[in-house]
Amino acid sequence: MAVEKLSVSMPGVVVARARRAADRAGVPLSTWLAEAAEAAADLAEAQAAAQDYADRFGEPDQAELEQIRAELAEAGVGAPESSADAAARTAALARLLGLPEERQAG
Repeated sequence: MAVEKLSVSMPGVVVARARRAADRAGVPLSTWLAEAAEAAADLAEAQAAAQDYADRFGEPDQAELEQIRAELAEAGVGAPESSADAAARTAALARLLGLPEERQAG
């Protein structure tokens, strides 16, 4: 994956928290920041897609919301994940992202 070097300005308290989080995760600060930025961008894109859908088709009514929630619950969305499933998911994602083997252990 190609990388681009850039300079950013952040409040000192945010930098300190990010450094601690990166240390706990055992990754360089730049890696932790890239992962955090990607997660934030994913969320922003999902929110934009949901808003686009609502703009095109309108907000769901209460009956539709209940049906959606029931279907999500039936599919197990939001249910606790077993430790084995979490480890397998983490390892698979690490492989897909091309992370070094030591980061693939989950």
